[in-house]
Order: sequence, then C-alpha cells, then structure tokens
Amino acid sequence: MTTINADIAIIGGGIAGLWLHHRLNDLGYYTVLIENQTLGNAQTLSSQGIIHGGAKYSLNGMLSGATSAISDMPKRWLDCLDGSGEIDLSETNVLTDNQLMWSTQSLSSKLTSFFSSKALNGHMQSLDKKSLPEFFKHPEFKGNLYRLNEPVVDVPSLLKNLSKKWQERIFCIKEEYELISSTDGKIEKILIGSTDELQASIELQAKKFILTSGEGNEALLKRLSINTPKMQRRPLQMVLAKEKKLPGLYAHCIGASTKPLATITTHVHSDGDNVWYIGGNIAEEGVQQSKSALINHTKKTLSKLLPWFEMHGIEWETHCVNRAEPAQKALLRPDTAFLARANNVYITWPTKLALTPNLADQVIAQLKQECITPSSDEDTQRQDAEQVMNAQHSIQFSSSLWDRAFNAKN
Repeated sequence: MTTINADIAIIGGGIAGLWLHHRLNDLGYYTVLIENQTLGNAQTLSSQGIIHGGAKYSLNGMLSGATSAISDMPKRWLDCLDGSGEIDLSETNVLTDNQLMWSTQSLSSKLTSFFSSKALNGHMQSLDKKSLPEFFKHPEFKGNLYRLNEPVVDVPSLLKNLSKKWQERIFCIKEEYELISSTDGKIEKILIGSTDELQASIELQAKKFILTSGEGNEALLKRLSINTPKMQRRPLQMVLAKEKKLPGLYAHCIGASTKPLATITTHVHSDGDNVWYIGGNIAEEGVQQSKSALINHTKKTLSKLLPWFEMHGIEWETHCVNRAEPAQKALLRPDTAFLARANNVYITWPTKLALTPNLADQVIAQLKQECITPSSDEDTQRQDAEQVMNAQHSIQFSSSLWDRAFNAKN
C-alpha cells in the first residue's frame, strides 16, 4: 500500500478546490487534491466566467451585503490575471476586461440603471453615443449603456492555468474511495482503490480535510454523519445560442426588477462558431419550463431587448445547473463565501466564482488560528507516492460546456 501523509487534503476539483490547492501549496503546506470525475466538471464549467463586482446586486440603488463583500474581487482577479496577484493567472484567456449594462427604453429601466450607477460610483461609467460599441450604435437602441469594471474569463483556460503549477499533487480518481471516519465526523484517512482497507492501493492521511465539492458536499457530509451545515440548491436553466456571426457580447440587460432581465456572455465552440450563454431572469424563471418553451421565451425576450438584431440560423440549447450553497432562510442568495468546521473537516462553498479568493483568505486565517503550520517538504516518501498516484490517477479536464451542449466535432 502507498501512503501519503499530507498537511491538507482537498476533496473537490472545481474552482474553489483548485484555488485553495494553489494558495496552500504556495504557502508551504503539503496539499493534495482529489477529484472523482474531471476538473471543473459540474458547477465551475457551468459558470459564465463573470468576475462580479456587485453591479447586478445594487439595481435598487442600495449597497447590499453582497455588493460590499464582492466589490474588491475584480481588482484581486485582475492582479492575478496580469501576473502580479497572489496567484499567477497570466496564461488565462480573458474574454473581456469590461462588461456592459444596458437599459431598455422604458423609464423604469433607465431609472434602475441610473440608481445602480450612483451606488457603484467609480465601478461603472456611463457611455455617450460617441463611445457606444458598434453593436449598440443601431438607431433602434434607445436605452442607456454603462461600462462595468468587471472582467469575464474563459473558464476552461482558467482551470488549466490554475492547476498547472502544482498538478503533480492533483489526482482525478475514477474509482471508489472510502472515507474512514470516527463517530464524531473526524476523517482519519481516505482509502483509494478499494473499499476493503486491506486491499486499498493508496492511503491518504492529513491534518485537515477540506470539502470543496460544491453540490457533492451534501453527500460527503452525509457519509461523515455531519448534520450541519445544511446545503441548498438554487436551480437555473441557462440558454445557449450558437452561430458563427453572433457578435461578442458581454452584458446585462436591466429593467425595473432588482435582477437583470438577461445576462449574456460569448464563448467560442471548437468549430469556430460563437456561443451566447444566457442567464439572468431568463435562466431563473425558466427552471419550470420545458426546453422548447424556454427557448421560445428567450427568442421573444431577446427580440424585445435587442429589436435590431436578426436571429436567423441560430442553433439553440439549454443547460440545467444547480447553484449549491450553504442553506439560507427562504432560499435567499448568500452574500459571502462560506466556511464551517467540524473537527478536522472544513466545509466550504465559494457561493460564486468571483468570491473564490475570499474563501481562500478564510481558510488560511482559520489554519493560522488553529496553529496548523506547514510541515517539512523534504520527504522522499511523498515524492514516491506522488509518482504512484500520478501514474494511476492523472489530472483530467472536462470539455467546455459549449462543446458538450452542441456535440463538438473532433
């Protein structure tokens, strides 16, 4: 049997787990990550890649808890993306440095954008007619347009960039593994390769185990008989539109509601076509609709929001995903990243892509508070174990959502 003695073991290879893995290894903690599918396969690769700065949470003109918690995140991400932040993400493909927010012609919509711009002074700039992007220069555009200081990243390239430096300590395990725990929920070790301890090929031990599996945290907590925290799911049915001539659009359309009517980001399919990935109210209200009904609703909505845009020859798909989060009263959206402790287990949810650095801050602060320090990295046994693990459980990535949704051609 191969044994790995780690400082930290992370279970879950989405954005939260990979960011933590990178930060902790950089700080000297011998940290390994295990993922039972492919990296980013679920909620992470269902993300639009938006690094929110709080604009869409202040459409009533008020600075909410979510706005305050997330307002500094774009700056931290941008520092990382240009190679000067806590993690070097300079190899990540940035789709746009700035999103747009546009209002419809209605008075209520214009007022919403006005109040939002006041609430986020310095984070949003009004564009005059001379500064409008080409797509919005059409005579039929009658609303207001703002530029948001919020970038959008290509999530597949982010995953590859984020996992590159410490990839020898990342393991994608396709077979069963067993969590050996005490009655109080403390993880003693993880057995990989068999549910029979005597036959297991790999034994993973650690001072702390961090759950970063998103929706998968619920099943892990059940296996460990940990009753709190509870998890909630807030479902979405996103819409995808594919056509080579679709313009590159990264924008929120707002009306009188405190939520965007539609949020559109643009991505590239492997055949070269552009794909619009559409969220906002369309995705939230579309949860109970059939695929065909939601697509028809989206077409009608876009024809009202973008009346000058011709939608001929477009392929349409939908994608269902659950936002997995710590349970809140009335299924409200959490304002911040979340960390809870149960013995030697940390339970985490970033709650949204942009807050991932904040989650890492919380974990690092908690480790310091508990006086969990890095052990010596001079351990040949660990290096030997890494080689065994990499031979059997090498790092693997999922295809992009757009390729999977439209059956990419190899």
